[in-house]
Amino acid sequence: MDSFLTVTEAVTFSGKSRRTITRLANRLHQEGSPLVMRERTARGYIWRMSQQILQETFGVFETQTLSSIEPKTTPPPSGHIEPEHALEIARQGYAGMMTMHQEVTQAYENLLAEKDKRIVALSQELVRARKGFWAWLMGG
Repeated sequence: MDSFLTVTEAVTFSGKSRRTITRLANRLHQEGSPLVMRERTARGYIWRMSQQILQETFGVFETQTLSSIEPKTTPPPSGHIEPEHALEIARQGYAGMMTMHQEVTQAYENLLAEKDKRIVALSQELVRARKGFWAWLMGG
């Protein structure tokens, strides 16, 4: 049976862009080709394409297995962190985060106070303008 690849695997397999692979998948799907299918996942739909159609379309004739397509992962560094040291690092990070939070809170409160002062000043200016308008209207 012909194996089907996701778009990401097809990009690695063929060397073509995601856009090119997706356009090919859309075209084949519209034509009703059995060499492409849409698969429902928890996050939406994904395309699955046959290796055969990629070989025919793009001239990719290397026989690659899925294990050779998947990127090589390196194991995480095996550095051991002592619990006391890790706790100290976490405390420093938390203290820095709280300091930043206080600075942001203070800046927000300052901006809020400036906004309130500006609203009061504009309200007073509006009251004066209305008094002047009514005085002018009444012929005063």
